[in-house]
Amino acid sequence: MTDSWALFDRIADEYDQVVPFFAGFAARFLEVVDPAPGSRLVDVGCGRGAIATAAAARGCAVTAVDAAPRMVSLLAAGHPEIDVRLMDVHRLDLPDGCFDVATGGFVIHLVADPVRALGELRRVLRPGGVVALTVPGRREPGHRWERFNRIWAEATPPSPARVDVAGWLAEAGFTELRAVDIAVDIPVPDPRTCWDFHMSHGFAARVEALDPDDAIEFGRRSLAELTRMHDDGGIVLDSPAVVHLGQAAT
Repeated sequence: MTDSWALFDRIADEYDQVVPFFAGFAARFLEVVDPAPGSRLVDVGCGRGAIATAAAARGCAVTAVDAAPRMVSLLAAGHPEIDVRLMDVHRLDLPDGCFDVATGGFVIHLVADPVRALGELRRVLRPGGVVALTVPGRREPGHRWERFNRIWAEATPPSPARVDVAGWLAEAGFTELRAVDIAVDIPVPDPRTCWDFHMSHGFAARVEALDPDDAIEFGRRSLAELTRMHDDGGIVLDSPAVVHLGQAAT
């Protein structure tokens, strides 16, 4: 992975604890993937284990991989039933053809070399095995988060890197490609909780990159908009995502 693992290592204790955002997506994600009980599943960029723990609860034999030591430590301590490994997704220290399913939740667009990482997933999958990956989706114009997102975009422009998961999967040798849209709706009790949620995952890097005065102003504007949303019907994280699926060649 890129050095983003260092950010996730720092925020591991709060990650997905303020609002169960990634856990909510994991439930919808596994409805799409539908791994059979007993499936051997590897989850890369596992974080605090949103997908890994849900897959284990479905009866899968789960190996969970992350490059952030604190994420690995917390997941291993809380879930001894999962085989948790500290590992770089570009160089998986795992045997060829040993898994039925490979998953990655909101991680493939963060790695340094997506095609190389996907090549590793193809290598560790058995012939006919399934890969399933989520990336953020796009909201329609006029959605309730448009003003908030505009504040974020003005202050902290997102990375211009192109996300082409289907292209990456094809280049890595996967076939039977398809994409499924999913979404979650998670109520948030108040503006401060919503701000703390945003600062407990990858968006924190964009704020940390600001000058101190700019970061203060950015926080003020963000909280003001969240307060407006809260007073105008409540804050709901109604977030879209795309599940990309493929099959390891037989």
